[in-house]
Amino acid sequence: MPPRSPSPDPWAEAVRRATAATAADRPGGMDERCWDDVAMRDIVAVVLYALHLRKLRPVEAIGWPSVLWQLRDDVRVTELVTTVLPHAGHDLARTAAPGDAVSECWRWLTRTWDPGAPVTPAHGWVPDTPEPRWGGMTRGIGRGLPDPAVEVCTPWAARVVQRQMIIENEGHHLYSRVKIMTGALSGHRGYVFDVGWHFDDKSETVDGPARYVLDLDDVEETEDIDADQVEACADLRWSRRPEGTLKDGPPRGWNDPLPPAKTCEEDLRELLDRASNPEAVPDQLCHAIVGAHSHHHLELDWQARPAPQRVTWRVLYHWYQLTEQYADDQRADLYEVVVTHHVHDDNPTHHLALSENDLPGLIARCTTGK
Repeated sequence: MPPRSPSPDPWAEAVRRATAATAADRPGGMDERCWDDVAMRDIVAVVLYALHLRKLRPVEAIGWPSVLWQLRDDVRVTELVTTVLPHAGHDLARTAAPGDAVSECWRWLTRTWDPGAPVTPAHGWVPDTPEPRWGGMTRGIGRGLPDPAVEVCTPWAARVVQRQMIIENEGHHLYSRVKIMTGALSGHRGYVFDVGWHFDDKSETVDGPARYVLDLDDVEETEDIDADQVEACADLRWSRRPEGTLKDGPPRGWNDPLPPAKTCEEDLRELLDRASNPEAVPDQLCHAIVGAHSHHHLELDWQARPAPQRVTWRVLYHWYQLTEQYADDQRADLYEVVVTHHVHDDNPTHHLALSENDLPGLIARCTTGK
């Protein structure tokens, strides 16, 4: 009797399956030195592995519909991972000793990044040299963001899984050429702009493709069409739209005149209206800015801190040229610290300071409360 092959390691299987799915979605395949590819692959892998633990089923038996349901947003992914993995002996704390590949993967996905770090490491050994930007990887998705990969790339990981489901269900991929077969728009042709799915929260699975968002050749805007009304087609009109259609010319508003530039008074009013501490700007400075000649804005810094005290802060420098001819002593300065607790935080807090020397203390207070 031939010896039994050893059971595959579940984490290795999850990584293998996620790597194959990511390679199928990325031009040129999976690149281990690309931050984008690694982020998407690792998010899919950690969800596959967590579902394997929760369902007590082999990784290969975990269906893509269950994975896609978890990838609806990073909050759902985080809840799954932090609920399931610790019970399987994986220490997710950032202070835990390295060695567990699953835990280290999750720490990488939830770490933050320094967009201002050097692109390449220093030549030779240099003490206290900062880590290269993006850990020495190339990066295309959200290059200026310091936020964790799980927050930035979960929608991209969902796209990887969607592609697998489209292949399995013989659906239409993004940018596929299609024709509408029934309904009011029967006979119209265009391409797939987006894919719609049905999320079943009771079974925690996804069905579809259920609908397609189509960009039709001769219909302005996009149309939301049921999947059973669409079929693939091939024609020679993809590279150039038919002459005389609504989409043959520039987009609507292309030639509209630009809105007038904001005055210094309008710019200051917007700044004070969104600030949590408008009283920090004295009346005398306000009067000087209102009568200024022009205003300018620069980004000085953008940093983040990972969980459990998750926070991102961005430092903006606003300076107002008081006279037509620039002079160092004819300039008014304001500094703004914008604080968020998630990459998609819709309610950031804004704090003002009068001097660059005040920034460290202000950042400490508005990010830690101290």
